Amino acid sequence: MTEEDNFLVKQYRQGSEEAARSLIDKYQQRIFALVLYLAGNDRDKAYEMAASSFAEAICSRPFLEDKKSFLIRLAGVAVEKSRNIKIIPTFDESDFAGLPTEKRKSLQIIKTALQALSFNEKAILLLRDQLHLPYKDIAAILQICEGDARTLIIHGRVRLRKKIEEALHGAG
Repeated sequence: MTEEDNFLVKQYRQGSEEAARSLIDKYQQRIFALVLYLAGNDRDKAYEMAASSFAEAICSRPFLEDKKSFLIRLAGVAVEKSRNIKIIPTFDESDFAGLPTEKRKSLQIIKTALQALSFNEKAILLLRDQLHLPYKDIAAILQICEGDARTLIIHGRVRLRKKIEEALHGAG
């Protein structure tokens, strides 16, 4: 993955718009979903942050020198951009349109519980469980040690579970 991404970045820097399109196609859905949750479900902000994250990650010079994979660089930029915005959480039910009522309710509870977590808890859980990144990559993105990444994920999952249980007991 890293070699192919490095090749595409080099091609883009030499003027290949097709190379940039390939990188965007490869990662756009995952990065958009990440920033969408971190931006409080604001689709306009998420689109803007995802697009600017791609531009910054592709154009960053240290990228080729530090040998981080493009996805790590891209996710790191997206998380930092998301950290610096002021959000007003919104809950757009259209994400769940067409799903059975029970599944829609479950997903809404999870989404609400996730939004109740701190930014760092949300970010680390999304990096692990949505982007399926290994602990070492999460540690690199958040600039922490791998052991701390593992510990934070465990604590984040515990807090998420508590929030879900609170919502279930409140609804029942």
